Amino acid sequence: MWAVLPVGHNLADHVIGQTDQQAEGKAAPSAAEVTDGVSPRRGRGACLGHVTQYHLVTAVMLVLVWAALPLQVS
Repeated sequence: MWAVLPVGHNLADHVIGQTDQQAEGKAAPSAAEVTDGVSPRRGRGACLGHVTQYHLVTAVMLVLVWAALPLQVS
């Protein structure tokens, strides 16, 4: 399972787990933007979406490897 985590990470972060909109939108606004009225919570939705997709992709990878290989998982 240890070997699956880096592969799952790369898939989840760079291939199928993060959209361009999430990558652009998850940055927090600068202090100047907040002063101009932008919500300090602006990037949280995009970040939450990315984290959710990341964990789903990683979990699916682990389940597939666990189902495909005769490994004892405790």
